[in-house]
Order: sequence, then structure tokens, then C-alpha cells
Amino acid sequence: MQPAVVSEFESSKFLIVINKVIPIITNDDNGMYIVRKAAHFTEYAILGVLLCLEFATYIKGWFKRFVNPEMAALFVAFVDETIQLFVEGRSGQVSDIWIDIAGAALGIIITLAIIGNKRNRR
Repeated sequence: MQPAVVSEFESSKFLIVINKVIPIITNDDNGMYIVRKAAHFTEYAILGVLLCLEFATYIKGWFKRFVNPEMAALFVAFVDETIQLFVEGRSGQVSDIWIDIAGAALGIIITLAIIGNKRNRR
């Protein structure tokens, strides 16, 4: 986990590129907020896909295949935000946990849809 200054510098470089592609995302604090929250969502969507693929190997039933990886993602988000309390310039935020688990949920739903579609074709 990087200090806030380092993380913000890296995010600002990415924001400049995004601003050129999507001009509505401005190169200011609002744009930085959007980039950071989109990064949280995307990271956890990828985590949701990976967790779902792992759990789907061992678990039967759609409900359990959704809930178990989602609970694991919630645990990871909680630990991540708690660790941020001890990093200079960072703060753990409950809103980030909500964004994280929403991203994981989307990743899990997409993965379950693809898995189900492939099984129905056989």
C-alpha cells in the first residue's frame, strides 16, 4: 500500500490520459474522485471473477456460488480499508467498501452468467 502522495501522483497520470479520451471527466478533484472510485470498482470486479471461478469449482448451487465469493470480497475490502487507517495520508472509508463489494458482485454475476451459458450449450 502506497502513501497517499504517491498514489495520487500515479492516479493523476492516469487521469490525464482519461481526460483526453473522455473529456467530460475533468482534470481536477472531481475527475480524481471518479478515477479512484472506478479503480476500486474495477479491482474488485476482477477479484470477484477470480473468486467466483475458484469457488465454482468446489461449490454447487447458484446462491452459494454468489454468496461465498461475495463474502470473501467483503472480508478483503474490510481488511484493505482497515490497513489504510495505518498508512500515512490515507483513511479507511465505508463508502469504499460498498464500491468494492458492488464491483465484486458485478464480476461474480458476469462470471456465473458465462459459466451457466457454457454449461447449457453442452
